Amino acid sequence: MSEVRGVNWSEGRPGIGLTPEERAIEQHLELLDRVIGLEQQVTELKSANVLGPSETIAVERNLAAMRSSMTWRAGRLVTLPIRAAKVVKRRILG
Repeated sequence: MSEVRGVNWSEGRPGIGLTPEERAIEQHLELLDRVIGLEQQVTELKSANVLGPSETIAVERNLAAMRSSMTWRAGRLVTLPIRAAKVVKRRILG
């Protein structure tokens, strides 16, 4: 698809003119082509972020190791009053 917007294939060619219906069809086809291209890009981006089974297991193990570390547990203990206050605030105000 052409990256130039507003340029029609018939422009600049003598003797070729589009009726309003043909112009509407042309614009519809351009939009359809654009939608198809964007759908393909979305599909590619979705598949790019999918981890394989072994990668998923490795990530889960790393997360479990991090959560079982002393630093993680100490941080959770230190932030407990703040998290509790947020829960109370959310229940009272909202």
